[in-house]
Amino acid sequence: MAERITAIEALAHFESSLASEPEKARTQLPAVTQFIAALGNERLMTEFSMAEVARYIREHTDGSAEHIEPLRAFLAYASRLAFTETNLLSALRLPNAGGEASDLGGNAYHVTFEGLQRLEQQIAEEKSRRPEIAQKLHDAMQDKDFRENAPLDAARDEQAHLEARIRDLEGRLRNAVIIDEASKGGKANVGSAVKLLNLKANREQLITLVSPNEVDPANGKISVESPMGVAVLNHAVGDEVTVNAPSGPITFRVIDVQG
Repeated sequence: MAERITAIEALAHFESSLASEPEKARTQLPAVTQFIAALGNERLMTEFSMAEVARYIREHTDGSAEHIEPLRAFLAYASRLAFTETNLLSALRLPNAGGEASDLGGNAYHVTFEGLQRLEQQIAEEKSRRPEIAQKLHDAMQDKDFRENAPLDAARDEQAHLEARIRDLEGRLRNAVIIDEASKGGKANVGSAVKLLNLKANREQLITLVSPNEVDPANGKISVESPMGVAVLNHAVGDEVTVNAPSGPITFRVIDVQG
């Protein structure tokens, strides 16, 4: 099921995904902004149809790659984040229209919509630390003896770690994919609430599969990259899975999958 998000909100998400690629942002955002304005800033993305996208292409562009590529990038992004009911790329009549996953080069980062918002929040929080570290560097540089300047070394290390963290988070955002419930086909995936039966202890356990940055064990939110997540991923009701726990392998039966 697609997310209820307006076109202007989708544009804001798309712009955030290009934060670390200023050249792409410079070349793509104007065309996408014009496209969104023409179809309706406040309309839900789920209301956009292939017919009106095709009409916009026909009436407002010359069909060249220069005009089409920004829209292709935006619509691929909107499709994989489940902002649209259907993959509107088909309206562009591109050879690649059937598979936006190819844009990711196998680096898809599966996440819930709430996880996507948290990811954007984390990026903003990390970037807000830049002035503080810049001030630390400035203060440390007042000591002209750079050979034995521990505060300067510490500030440089902190800056390097921060920028690496920002690059990592922006990479996840750039490759984010929201899997809608219909596409899961009843199998457990990111966002699914899964009820398991421990066959040895005869005890039920309820978990929710989430991306690594959404983990909250106290509330049963388990990473798809954890041993439990890896075992349960893409399994349906009735399947038996084995979790390689520190205490040894544990066998569970999947007894319910929601979402």
